[in-house]
Amino acid sequence: MGESAGMALNRLINQHEFPEVVLKDILGRLQSNSLGNNDEQSKEAYIWQQVRYLEN
Repeated sequence: MGESAGMALNRLINQHEFPEVVLKDILGRLQSNSLGNNDEQSKEAYIWQQVRYLEN
């Protein structure tokens, strides 16, 4: 099995020095998305969206 979205996000954060404001924004987005969202597939897709944001 490949890398999960959470693993990819952690890897990027550990490999790069992103501005604190960017990391806080992503954390806030992930927390908001997980509140009231019981669809695990949807959560994973949203985390991948944040991974793509950091990659760009």
